[in-house]
Amino acid sequence: MLSHWQKDGLSGMTGGKEIQAMKLDPRTKMLMVVCLSGLALIYDTPVRLLPVLAATIALLLIFRFNVIAVWGYLKPFLFLMLIVFVLQCIFTSGGKVLLSLGPVPLVSSSGLSSGACFILRSMVVIASAMLLTTFSSRDFILGLVQWKVPYEIAFMVFIALRFLPVFRDELINAVNAVQLRGVELKKVPWSRKITIYRSLFFPVVYGVMLKAQHLSVALEARGFRAYTRRTYLRRLNFNFADYVVIVLFSAITFILILLQVLHWISVS
Repeated sequence: MLSHWQKDGLSGMTGGKEIQAMKLDPRTKMLMVVCLSGLALIYDTPVRLLPVLAATIALLLIFRFNVIAVWGYLKPFLFLMLIVFVLQCIFTSGGKVLLSLGPVPLVSSSGLSSGACFILRSMVVIASAMLLTTFSSRDFILGLVQWKVPYEIAFMVFIALRFLPVFRDELINAVNAVQLRGVELKKVPWSRKITIYRSLFFPVVYGVMLKAQHLSVALEARGFRAYTRRTYLRRLNFNFADYVVIVLFSAITFILILLQVLHWISVS
């Protein structure tokens, strides 16, 4: 049976291979995502971020996740990532000047490093989030609730993740609508392309907000939060492999963060 994530188009896994990836408790995978994303956020050099990205891809392969599917999730954000990369290159000063316009420096080594860090950091966060799609949405909420997270907050986190592909689909539909009107975006100059994407922003956001409003009405109609205490048919339980993975990931992440903090102190 396909999981709820798969029904929502969030998974890159295939049916038969899903069974192997379900051996670990969902909370263990959540901890792995937190550790990888945390390291991606504190590291500020491409040399340190590349091993984190490699480790993330290795985990996706271990869990039999289709790595090519990650590219499909990254593709809609490539234009935005490229813009931020260029802005980081131009407006981050320091280091050796690599490109200048007369006396005005345009690209420096520090700017190039900051832009590369942004792209690598985004790739790690998005790729590690794919681990959350290797189990069902019900297990995601149940795992958070068993971590003493209030059900309302757990449900809101799930809904926020659910709306990421909705936002992507709305953007794709809007771009397709523009192309159906005879605008070939590949042949449009970058200056006009930016104007087109800027004009699409508000319709896309409005469409997503409209879907959120319909969802809230459906929840109210089904009696969401009608009872203060919720009961669950089953509980998640850690096994030996979960404890091993949790201890390893926590220890390695703690040591790497400590080393990074010591590096910052020695440099300052």
